[in-house]
Amino acid sequence: MYSLALLAVILLSFILFSGPIAIILTSRWAKNLSDSKFVLVLRRSFLAAVNALGMLLSLSVIIVAVPVAVKFIATISIIVHVFSINREYGFISHFISRNPNGPETQY
Repeated sequence: MYSLALLAVILLSFILFSGPIAIILTSRWAKNLSDSKFVLVLRRSFLAAVNALGMLLSLSVIIVAVPVAVKFIATISIIVHVFSINREYGFISHFISRNPNGPETQY
């Protein structure tokens, strides 16, 4: 029983702390540290691993029968991960943003 409780604590702590780690990895401070291509690839690959594992664990917690508070934490974790991916690559804001000058200036 002790090992099962330890596994649950590890999984929930990863769900809780993977979002802030992803936000830190997409901060200006972390982007300024990645001047070389090697560090950039290393930072982005670590960010992809943290985001993938965090979102996968959060989704699995949402599907399983757990208390509502834990599902709420998992939902917030998914939102934070999507926000960090958007901060790094800008794929959501690219589709939402609109050119105020209209389509004729997009040539």
